[in-house]
Amino acid sequence: MGDTSKSHGSHVDKTSMQAFPVDQILDNSSTDFDLFLEAAGGLTLYAQATYKWSKDELTRLLANGHKSLFYRQAETPRVDFYLRIHKQVQVDVLSHPRLRILNLTEAAAELTRVLYEYDVTPVVIAKAADVAVAMVQCVKQDPTCITALGQLVQHDEYTYYHSARVGAYALAIAVQLSQSDETKLAAMATGALLHDVGKARVDRKVLDKRGALTPPEWDEMRLHPVHGDAMVAESQLSVVPRQIILHHHERLDGTGYPHKLTGKELLEEVKIVAFADVFDALTTSRPYQVCRTRFEALAFIRDRLLANLHSDSYNALVEILAGRVKQSA
Repeated sequence: MGDTSKSHGSHVDKTSMQAFPVDQILDNSSTDFDLFLEAAGGLTLYAQATYKWSKDELTRLLANGHKSLFYRQAETPRVDFYLRIHKQVQVDVLSHPRLRILNLTEAAAELTRVLYEYDVTPVVIAKAADVAVAMVQCVKQDPTCITALGQLVQHDEYTYYHSARVGAYALAIAVQLSQSDETKLAAMATGALLHDVGKARVDRKVLDKRGALTPPEWDEMRLHPVHGDAMVAESQLSVVPRQIILHHHERLDGTGYPHKLTGKELLEEVKIVAFADVFDALTTSRPYQVCRTRFEALAFIRDRLLANLHSDSYNALVEILAGRVKQSA
């Protein structure tokens, strides 16, 4: 019999349960649904949501003959979510940064896809944090790796890949600006990866429209930061990522949304992500916008937008794209 020291509660009816293979649980991941262990002729609660798994425990369960745990049928959507969120491109941490950043972008894009179908849970927050940490390590090793982030071939993929690229650009800018604290960088990257999560609550017809939005449609679109903040309200996200989600469309002169804050009221991390957000939007092909090269986008920002964006981010990105990068600590 396996180790049931964590088991508690009475036995439940197995006929109302579904099997969940133990070998599909990933080391260091969290399951946000109850899992039951088969023992003494019945099922007993073994891992209560939200449960953090270790490799040793998973190995021990398998060694003791517990190939499956069981979950309630009603929690099938959460189980499907867990499987999708962890079925991603495997990233070789020893690969060249320019290849690694592409793989991390793919992983983050899949994360965004799942967010449009499921609620924000501790599992997705943890997964976003994992991707953010990996991005920090990659970009600190070589900030110029962001030049490998090519333009999307299909505009309808913009929604999914946009947040990933914004995270990479923001990290490269922050590192160029001599920010080296990996915990702070990871918090900023997590916010960048989740900054558009509120768009999951925007009508898909508005989100996917292939032309200019009408004023009422813009009103709906401008609510996405507020929606995003509400979606993560019960999460364990720290102040920085939450501020990024809520304020990434604010502008230095107070003309942004949703709260018309000025530059003095915005965190530095918010200003960096807001700049990266604009830069990526300008360099991506969409039905209602001409796609610009990176240098055309920088020129457009300099001539038309820089008064209301973070000038330090602009200068840092110019240096990075010119290959003049600072060595991180």
